[in-house]
Amino acid sequence: MSDAPLKIGNKTINSRIMLAPMAGVTDVVFRKLVRDWAPQSLICTEMISSNGIVYSKRYNAPILDKTTSDHPIAYQLAAHKESVLIEAARSILMNKAPDTIDLNMGCPVKKITGNFEGCALMKDLSHASHLISALVTMIEKEGLDTPVTVKFRLGWDENSQNYTEFGKMCEDAGAKMVTLHARTRAQGYKPGCKWEAFGHLKQAVGIPVIANGDIASIDDILSIMATYGVDGVMIGRGTLGKPWLIGQLDEALKTGRGEITALSIQEQLDTAYLHARLLSEYRGETGAIREMRRHLSDYIKGIRSATQFRQRLSGVEHLTDVRQILDEVLHTATASEFDIAV
Repeated sequence: MSDAPLKIGNKTINSRIMLAPMAGVTDVVFRKLVRDWAPQSLICTEMISSNGIVYSKRYNAPILDKTTSDHPIAYQLAAHKESVLIEAARSILMNKAPDTIDLNMGCPVKKITGNFEGCALMKDLSHASHLISALVTMIEKEGLDTPVTVKFRLGWDENSQNYTEFGKMCEDAGAKMVTLHARTRAQGYKPGCKWEAFGHLKQAVGIPVIANGDIASIDDILSIMATYGVDGVMIGRGTLGKPWLIGQLDEALKTGRGEITALSIQEQLDTAYLHARLLSEYRGETGAIREMRRHLSDYIKGIRSATQFRQRLSGVEHLTDVRQILDEVLHTATASEFDIAV
């Protein structure tokens, strides 16, 4: 099954390794880097606020940008009000032609749940069902075959883990795939993923189930797919500073090799600089380099000799300075000092 295409409704995706939506990370530039390594993977945008698009009339906001090669792509929407969701989704469908529309019903952030979006919808199955079915109906009326998918968590907290019921509701409402993040809203991103929940959800629904949460290695993927029978995995934070990881894992899964080849320090740092350069071209150098600071820290993570450079990178202002510091990192590092975590 690992090398067989994944069917999401009428869509065929030739990979079972996906990139999760991450706010402030999975923009068009980061996705381009991931796409260079993983051309067949379904890659998700950042979470997009339906309110932000509709009420601010930002139908061409930068968060919606994609390139002609950014395919297959999922656009993820957060919403609570049906009319706003439908207007935002219709604009994206007509202008961006996404491969799937994903509904965020799992975000734990207070400003999202406080607006009755994200994981707050897990406390109101009736309304969540209404949003899904309304979106599915609109897409069908437009004569499109874009599948609707849903991403959610175990539940609101430890005492309300309703993910199997929620998954069944999503399927009944017309969703063609569900992704489960194996933590509750109360956990946020703290340790303690409940991977066994993937198996419970898979047994409860007939549509593809994608596993998400603390999955970062080919061993994790092989174990989860073999043990719980899920149809694929979605990886988020494991790709920070490693945009090549999705492609490496996809290849390892398809070939059955069971291992991936670590990048050299040179390749890792060259990718970091490429990220900074592309982001500067896209956003302008000043804003881009400030945004890159946290990414640069992720790129040098694991290079033992690089600790001394972290503070300098956290305050970097110019692209030329990025290149200079990364060159210094390279010159002070050796292969024996490099401990990559995959």
